[in-house]
Amino acid sequence: MGLHGYYYYIDEPGMREIKAGDESVFTLPMLLSLDEYWEIIHYIFCGKIKNGKSPWGYIVPLKIENEIRDSLATVYFIYPEQVRLAKDALFSITEEEFVATYSFKELKKAGLYGINWRTKKDKLEKELRINFQALRTFFNKVAQSNDCIIFYVV
Repeated sequence: MGLHGYYYYIDEPGMREIKAGDESVFTLPMLLSLDEYWEIIHYIFCGKIKNGKSPWGYIVPLKIENEIRDSLATVYFIYPEQVRLAKDALFSITEEEFVATYSFKELKKAGLYGINWRTKKDKLEKELRINFQALRTFFNKVAQSNDCIIFYVV
């Protein structure tokens, strides 16, 4: 079993409880999973494995300044204004433009989690397209509710 990236959203008071350590991240339900493609997607948007520049770095938020240390995992969060920036970035490109932004060979060469010598280009592209649409739907919904997003990998 591999590492999977999970999202859920929460209001700001709930976020403060989690950041203060009064509530565990793992008591809330997962609402979106990127499966094992989280690092690949961050890399496609940002050109690096961690700490991608905003707004693209908020889509799979692996930014050190947005990090919470939980006893079970490292958790990343973004606030409502960052959610809106990420949503706007996601809707500034089409699915075809997203797919055109990466090279399959470069992804394989980068040594990213979720891709290896057995990974097939067609299957990866299909999964990335599905995740791109799921991210757009999820970020749009959360931006409308003015909530925060929590992302973690387990």
